[in-house]
Amino acid sequence: MVLQWFEPDLLSDDDPNDCPLWMDNWKEFIIELQTTFGPHDLVADAEHELDHLQMKENKGYGDGTLHHHFYTGLPNHIKDEEVDAYYWECKEEIQQQTKSITSTGKQANSRNSSTQDSS
Repeated sequence: MVLQWFEPDLLSDDDPNDCPLWMDNWKEFIIELQTTFGPHDLVADAEHELDHLQMKENKGYGDGTLHHHFYTGLPNHIKDEEVDAYYWECKEEIQQQTKSITSTGKQANSRNSSTQDSS
């Protein structure tokens, strides 16, 4: 297939000055190969890109923006676990606050009633 693509230009008897750019330039040849036939191994190329993925220097993203991008990239099952855990943490925190308010209110009421009883 590749040979069929390049063979007409390689075996051409036409004007040598009218040859494609890739015939005299290795980089142009590689670009022509990749443009015409795509990557050789898509999985390996993707793995290579992921292995060498780096965050650039600070582009002015705040923590909120970074958190949003991180969170949106998570699989749904992890998001569900995180939301579930957050829900129960909030519920527990509200219960603690309610207990604290209730116990403080009871202490204040008992002080008020003991003050009124002694009068």
